[in-house]
Amino acid sequence: MTTLPQGPRGRLVALALVLIPVILLARFVVWPMVGLYASSGNTLDATREKIARYQRLLNELPAIEAAVAELDRKNPLAPYLLTGMNRALAAADLQRRLQEAAEKHGVTILSLRVRPPAAEASLERIAVEARLRGDIRPLRDLLYTIETTTPYMFVDNLSINVRRSRRARSAPTGLEINLTLYGLRPADQTEVSGGQHG
Repeated sequence: MTTLPQGPRGRLVALALVLIPVILLARFVVWPMVGLYASSGNTLDATREKIARYQRLLNELPAIEAAVAELDRKNPLAPYLLTGMNRALAAADLQRRLQEAAEKHGVTILSLRVRPPAAEASLERIAVEARLRGDIRPLRDLLYTIETTTPYMFVDNLSINVRRSRRARSAPTGLEINLTLYGLRPADQTEVSGGQHG
């Protein structure tokens, strides 16, 4: 059996034997529990803040829904979009507008072909490919009309060729234009989810 040292050295050893378990207990049990308590308090405060923020958002929900309904009712984009309750009617509207503008400016439409619609974010692109014939001024006026009227229409893939007579190869008889004309319309959710993406 070992005996503890006597005197001051023995008192230090005895004190160490008492303090070491207390320090280990504090280090590995008490401090982790204090940290856990503090972090759970912080988590609780953060949770309370989130609940308060969500409650504010829930209180604002009726006003937000009313604003969205009002925006849907007014539809500020409507003057700039093609009319028509579906893709076919929108394509017919686009063709009608092109035909009216061509007739107004004395441009002949040689052919029209509707292209498949393409998604443009929450809108849909409705397009027709057209082949036109006319002189330079009427064609210029037609393009200007397309560019400046509403609903907005856009020209894409424009190509211009000089048309010459077969008899007199040197004399031009007008211009032929190939272009894609398109406009936008609100995308139908049923058509977007099950339909095409051009």
